Amino acid sequence: MPDTMLEDLPEWLVVDEILVWLPPKDVLRCRAVRKSWRVATSTDRFILDHHRRQPLLPIIEHDEGIYCLAAAGAQKILRLVVRYSPDPVSNIAFCDGLLILSRQSSFYICNPATRKCALLPCPPLRPGFRAPNVVAFYRHDASPREYRVLWVFSAHMARRTTYEPPRYFILPVGSDQPRCIQWPTVLQSYPASCDLPPVHHRGALHWELSLGITVLDTVTETFRHMSYPAQLHGGVFSLFHLGGDLALRHTSGDCLTQDVWVLQDYDAEMWAFRHRIDLRAMEVSPPLPLDFADAYFAPMMAVINERELLISMALTACCIVTSRVCF
Repeated sequence: MPDTMLEDLPEWLVVDEILVWLPPKDVLRCRAVRKSWRVATSTDRFILDHHRRQPLLPIIEHDEGIYCLAAAGAQKILRLVVRYSPDPVSNIAFCDGLLILSRQSSFYICNPATRKCALLPCPPLRPGFRAPNVVAFYRHDASPREYRVLWVFSAHMARRTTYEPPRYFILPVGSDQPRCIQWPTVLQSYPASCDLPPVHHRGALHWELSLGITVLDTVTETFRHMSYPAQLHGGVFSLFHLGGDLALRHTSGDCLTQDVWVLQDYDAEMWAFRHRIDLRAMEVSPPLPLDFADAYFAPMMAVINERELLISMALTACCIVTSRVCF
């Protein structure tokens, strides 16, 4: 585009309607053209707006490493991390399109958009504890350009006669100085891995655990407990966002029904029942067998939008039935 045409365009139009739609590598090139473009593309708002406009590219975990499907039309599969047999590579955590990967007890932070990886420093080993593990990867609300990693050390209980609480450390990405945070001994259930990633809501991380919800305030860096709705007992719980609220899904012990609750008053911890999903009444193709409750694992669920949930139920025979629920 000639300079004369660019000069005729308002600065906000170039940034908000042109640069924000460009691929990441083209944005990097444009940052070198003008100082004003470099400043405008460095703001938190631009970075998030640009990230939301990028295509969703599936991450593929394979025996030979981790790959990323290229943008539509490119017909390429891009290799992100190579597996050196017999060292497996696994996806640990993600935030805003960034990934934390693990290989041979080492952790890497990876940007699939630029296909670049960097070694992530780990807190030093502690006597009597297992190797550290990543529990959460999140953007810090008080300093939105800063990403942080929450690590945990779990004690070798076989070597101890008394309960030893876990040790948690927070390490900002780009720093090598981990900071220890206190774990309150009154909390018996604690997050130990990223197998169940937390829900980031109102500046806090929320984990659904067997005895309730464990919450980490990312500003004060303190843990606390949050209760499930008093009416619920047993079954399987999971947390998710629904229309800007923190929501809870409760699956019954027989996997036949799923109840959706919304935290109506966050500070008072008041839950409101929103909807009951009876899987036996679902219209799906192919039809569900009459004894599907015995053959299915606990159904998985994801939010499509404020009115639709995507529920997936997998048979032991690897038949997958997917249906949408509107409410």
